[in-house]
Amino acid sequence: MSDIQIINTDSNNSLTTAIDNLDSNEDIREISAATSSTNLINWGTVSLAWENLSYSIKNRKIVENASGVVKPGECMAILGPSGAGKSTLLDLLAGRKDHKNVSGQIYLNGRPGQIKYVSTYVMQEDAIMEVLTVRENIQFAADLCFPASYSDAERRTRVQDIITEFGLDRVADSKIGSMFIRGVSGGEKRRASIATQVITLPKIIFLDEPTTGLDSAASYNVMKAILQMTQKHKLTVIASIHQPSTETYSLFDKLCILGRGRTLYLGGREEAIRYFENLGHKVPNNSNPADHFLDLINSDFLTDKADAEKYLSEFVNGFEGSEAYEVMKSEINNLIEKHKGDRDTRKISSKTTERYQQSFMRQTYILIIRCFKNALRNILLFWSRVILYVCLGLLMGTAWWKVGFHQTSIFERLTTLYFSIAFLSFMSTAGIPGFLEERYLFQRERANRFYSVGPYVLANTLVSIPFICIITISFACVMYPTVELHSGFDRVAIFTGILFLSLLAAESMVVLIASIFPQFISALCMAAFFNGFWMMSAGYIVRPPDIPAGWKWAHYMDYQKYAYEAIIYNDLSGLTFNCEKLSNETGGGIKQYNCYYGDKSGSSAQFSGEDVLRDLGYDSVKIWLWAIMLVVIMIVCRILFYIILRVRRAPS
Repeated sequence: MSDIQIINTDSNNSLTTAIDNLDSNEDIREISAATSSTNLINWGTVSLAWENLSYSIKNRKIVENASGVVKPGECMAILGPSGAGKSTLLDLLAGRKDHKNVSGQIYLNGRPGQIKYVSTYVMQEDAIMEVLTVRENIQFAADLCFPASYSDAERRTRVQDIITEFGLDRVADSKIGSMFIRGVSGGEKRRASIATQVITLPKIIFLDEPTTGLDSAASYNVMKAILQMTQKHKLTVIASIHQPSTETYSLFDKLCILGRGRTLYLGGREEAIRYFENLGHKVPNNSNPADHFLDLINSDFLTDKADAEKYLSEFVNGFEGSEAYEVMKSEINNLIEKHKGDRDTRKISSKTTERYQQSFMRQTYILIIRCFKNALRNILLFWSRVILYVCLGLLMGTAWWKVGFHQTSIFERLTTLYFSIAFLSFMSTAGIPGFLEERYLFQRERANRFYSVGPYVLANTLVSIPFICIITISFACVMYPTVELHSGFDRVAIFTGILFLSLLAAESMVVLIASIFPQFISALCMAAFFNGFWMMSAGYIVRPPDIPAGWKWAHYMDYQKYAYEAIIYNDLSGLTFNCEKLSNETGGGIKQYNCYYGDKSGSSAQFSGEDVLRDLGYDSVKIWLWAIMLVVIMIVCRILFYIILRVRRAPS
């Protein structure tokens, strides 16, 4: 099956070379090169046409021989029952499907072209930070998407313009809203989400069911805002839509009606009524034409597959022999013919060099500011954990209140220190919901070329540091003095620092797992499993000498091992513990003692913390080296996190 025709955009031409009108005879390579970024404001208009477009998986045709054209200023709706191929056709036109399974041609102004640099794809789920205001969300999008040559005043002006265009002035400074924050309505949230993705006025906009989950009034307002923007800026808009109301239906200029992947009609909205009437299927009075068409072509309830196929084939054959089909083919041919003499329209490689409007450092800076605001306001990310850790510190302080320096306190000290590392690390899973929400937004923005993976990973890492520091200090301030561990500022500082590094490593592991398993339940289960695994191999539940040889590798890879051993050494070294005094004495009146560690002859009343460390096998611990190991594990997890995001595409 032949690949869809596309064109390379490796050229480094400046945006200033972008032409004012794409209907001129400039080479399509210059067009693509001039727009290998998200700033398309100064572009001219773009017509989108497709011819004999097909897509199949395992010999099953999902879309078959689809053809059509949408011109600047037009808004086309893709209608069809569930499973008709609406979203698939939209993905094909947007270049979001594997070319190995695609055949046919897509034309930009009559010539093959790289569509992703002139378009934006808006998913049906809202991709927006709920704790930021409408204005802040749109402003951050503008800061990322507009060239560095744009002044702050120009960006703010454009942000205000699109707020007005989408009817969001009244709620511009209101937070979007979440389960903890009262915010804007569903329709306003949807309009704000779309506004952040079309801030650069891309010449082609694809919308996947933009009115899903909205009532008829909100759906109408969303589509009205899109239509007004389409007409004002001469954009080309294609939207898949499911059962639009009469009012929403009336906003579209064109219809593409699909049935099991085949085109049953493509043409003007008003002409569709006359077309189906000529086929003997008149739209009843006072009824919604869209509902009538969907009821008419829905063959899902025909029990005989042959009858269903025959029923749809009649519509397909009827359309291919109609005047509407001839008009569509004529429009496509006219676009191609107009540019027939243009030089070099041959197919070349699809590989492109992605370019972004902002430098790596500028992207990182903007994302740090946004991530910091999100973390500061989003209780799910860190603040819920601050509360949890403080409560846990109080529980530990009351359970192991002033453990003292009797030899029986050693077990309590070891348990307290292990609990501090293991369970605080385990509670890092509380940050999964907030991270998954942020990751979903990252996928959408990366797909629309707002920024690259590196700045996002760096910003995510840097922003987490101060909040994890707050979490660590909050816990240490409550737990350390109540348990009465080894006193001294240096000891407290080392304990807090090691715990901080341990939580950084745990956080890095959690975001890595959540990047591999994007669903909340699966991410939570896997994070819990790996935390439990590291708890088992840390050296407390099973002592290092007793760990089976086949699992030794896990012990040395375990970040909890290094944290646990470091804070044990920090607490026990330099301390002196009292042995248990026995009731009986020797004949000479010499007192006898039972010591768990150190000199066990019975004559010594005390032993040192070093004796305990030696007996446990931790006397060779070097705190600075163990701290470095925690940093290395954290960095490795972050690098793997980057690689996973780099190689994994956002779901279509």
